[in-house]
Amino acid sequence: MLAREELPDSEHSKALDRLDATTLTAKGSLMLCPPLIDLRPFHVSDTAFFERLASDERVTRFIGNGQPWEQQTIQDRVTAALRQDPLQMVGASRWYLVTEANEPVGIVVSSRKDQGIEIGYWVSPDHWGRGIAGAMVDGALASIPKDYGTSQLIARVDPANAASAKLLTRRGFQLRSNHDGLDLYTLA
Repeated sequence: MLAREELPDSEHSKALDRLDATTLTAKGSLMLCPPLIDLRPFHVSDTAFFERLASDERVTRFIGNGQPWEQQTIQDRVTAALRQDPLQMVGASRWYLVTEANEPVGIVVSSRKDQGIEIGYWVSPDHWGRGIAGAMVDGALASIPKDYGTSQLIARVDPANAASAKLLTRRGFQLRSNHDGLDLYTLA
């Protein structure tokens, strides 16, 4: 731990500059700051970014059949995402492009189901391990209930995707059931 009295002023300033991605907790330990991201509605111009994600086997590993998506599937999903069905309608969806410093880093998807609003998130592999997924879910939890007018949120997770399950449970989701090979989490 760095203490101010242990460093000359110039060295203290340099040490603080190196800690620009961290913050001190009340107990004096270092904690990483969450990435500063923005969620905005998905536009047709974001299709190329989504295509890169949907074509990357690392990203699709825990989605659907675990394989990269074919071009027709990508186009069908983008068309549905851009349709803007009324949010009260089962099946209505909204997608959000997630940016950090105006650079796309991921996609958040939401869709009205009978059980609630299902959320999902895709992070570009270039940004894995930086807390982007957690920041994306935090952003989704702040905006999606307002958009849909309900706080009844759900997420379906491949049981092999331990990182996603952990991320959701840290944010108040609880495992409720397993159906069709996916674990269903609901926001408590």
